[in-house]
Amino acid sequence: CHGGKGEGGVGPNLTDKFWLHGGTINDVFKTIKYGVPEKGMQAWEKTYSPSQIKNIASYIKSIAGSNPPNGKSPQGDPFEEKTENTAAAKDSTSVAKN
Repeated sequence: CHGGKGEGGVGPNLTDKFWLHGGTINDVFKTIKYGVPEKGMQAWEKTYSPSQIKNIASYIKSIAGSNPPNGKSPQGDPFEEKTENTAAAKDSTSVAKN
């Protein structure tokens, strides 16, 4: 449904930064597990274990930006991963500013 390289087919492109149902790993997991029946995507919760769904979701996240040929046009909203500044959180000499 999403093409051999995630480029999209009947389903959306999984390699761009656009997501129809949220782009976090949890969003992707839920979309796989419960499906999107109104869009024709089946639920996979009876076929795959939670661990298998986690691996599938992780794979989908790993192909982001791979730009396969003939990618389907973007659908949904752009999504950017949020990153934390963990260096400041780990630095005990750092003082929080209120």
